[in-house]
Amino acid sequence: MTEANAAGIYMQTRSFLHYNVSPEGLCLTTLCMADLASTLFWISQGHAREGNPLMAWVLSAGVVPFIAAKIVMFAPAVMLAEWYRPRNPALITRVMRWVIGGYVFAWVAGIGAHSGRVFEFYRNLLLG
Repeated sequence: MTEANAAGIYMQTRSFLHYNVSPEGLCLTTLCMADLASTLFWISQGHAREGNPLMAWVLSAGVVPFIAAKIVMFAPAVMLAEWYRPRNPALITRVMRWVIGGYVFAWVAGIGAHSGRVFEFYRNLLLG
């Protein structure tokens, strides 16, 4: 579909379902889902706890509300960034890369806070 912007310049527009997802959007979604899966796994094994007090409260309500809350917290932000990316690709790419770096840092720091128990678990799992 083609439409004119405020300056009268015609731009190609596409429905939301026809956008290609950026590598940054895919990476951030993968990180969030890996964080979700690893958190649930480590908690179920008794080797970690949820570090975010709000999410710990949600987790106390059950696994399904926890999964829903995690997805509701990241999916709209990724979708909004992907929607805005064609308008300012350099900005969105830069911001998403910073977000990915911050997320990885926070995730590694969270794992480091439980490192003794997590590393001990994997050592026992791998070495018997």
